[in-house]
Amino acid sequence: MNIVILGAGQVGSELSQILAEEHDVTLIDINEEKLQKISDHNDLRTICGNCCFPRTLESADIASADLAVAMTQWDEVNMVACQMIKHINKKTKTMARIRATQYLAGKGREIFEAGDYSIDVIISPENLITNYITKLIELPGAMQVLDFGNAMASMVQVKATKGAPITGHKISELKDHIPSADTRVAAIYRNNQLIIPTGDDFIEEKDEVFFITARSNLRKVMSEIREEDARYKNIMIAGGGRIGRRIAKALERNFRVKIIETDKERCVYLSEKLSSSLVLHGDTSDSELLDEEGIDQIDVFCAVTNNDEANVMSSLLAKKQGAKNVLTLVNKKNYIELIKNEDLEVSIAPTLITIGVVLQNVVSSRLANAYSFKGGKAEALEVIVDVEKNKGLIGKEIDEINVPEGCMIGALLRDKDVKIAHHDLKIEENDHLVIFLADKNNFEQLERSLA
Repeated sequence: MNIVILGAGQVGSELSQILAEEHDVTLIDINEEKLQKISDHNDLRTICGNCCFPRTLESADIASADLAVAMTQWDEVNMVACQMIKHINKKTKTMARIRATQYLAGKGREIFEAGDYSIDVIISPENLITNYITKLIELPGAMQVLDFGNAMASMVQVKATKGAPITGHKISELKDHIPSADTRVAAIYRNNQLIIPTGDDFIEEKDEVFFITARSNLRKVMSEIREEDARYKNIMIAGGGRIGRRIAKALERNFRVKIIETDKERCVYLSEKLSSSLVLHGDTSDSELLDEEGIDQIDVFCAVTNNDEANVMSSLLAKKQGAKNVLTLVNKKNYIELIKNEDLEVSIAPTLITIGVVLQNVVSSRLANAYSFKGGKAEALEVIVDVEKNKGLIGKEIDEINVPEGCMIGALLRDKDVKIAHHDLKIEENDHLVIFLADKNNFEQLERSLA
């Protein structure tokens, strides 16, 4: 596949590195030094120039590009670049990151939905992150919630706790404990080591367990793997930027929300835009402020400023002072590892969330969903069974499919039914397979096994 990426910022550069392993990638940016660093370590082509200029796009051979992904830091540049690309080659699929919500609401939304602009797929990081965080808060104890088949089924990451019904027992005992809630454990990470389990494997305390089940069964399954958490009530948000405001807006109807912001003018704006959230002017690294606002009564502390260091430090402080759960927004990989070592509950990497959306549109038209996690090494996929491309797969039982090592087919979505992938389940045309892939480099091997 011939792919052109516009913008060598954090998302653009990481995306280009991932895609360059399997595709022909051209990266465009106005910063030559940044491009040089990336090209020194990756097999891709770079062009220094303004990605809106026709001459720059022609130099990138946009006329033969299958996909163009606009990831510059400016919404307007991304939109104009996509318009220029469509003018040069209407067949090139265009994707653009758009951060400003004003473009995606009211008349702006109508314009995009009507197809009057030259963008095939719009990526809104704020929307993606807000949805991601609200799902975690609505399902206490979850570390990740990945939806498939329009939320018919979900893959959930949860840490096994001491005293939970299945902890210290075989996975096969799950069906005896909860016979009405069919599920499959797709993977276990124990001390950073992957286990693709069988029914005879045990779940141990502190295991990171990935399980798949119908959306309606999530709480039942989770209550087996960890002691049931009380529903969250009190939420504190560190940072009142675009993401913080959107999270507060999404949660304030059902939760008691406090939002702390350092900028006084922004506090006034938030007070006007939010209905019942309590807006506080202050710094979340101020331990006295956290004590005064009852940090020990907070069920979830969300650090979502645009500064990784501030998010990490405020999360560590909030946890130390009694916050029950902490969600931390971080972009830098070394900070993600730091959070894990400090035993903070959940790190949220906007880069990986955004890349997951792009991957859905890159790998295959038969890919309905793709999620990237474990530092971008692992993936969860929803693959549509096609009568032509998967002819040899149709009619096979799950046990007859020779998937690569570190891979498991966890569930099958058929019409409106969620079928857990037991060994004798037969595959039919148009089924959606929910697959855990521990190493994304094995995707081509997986495709061959599904052919």
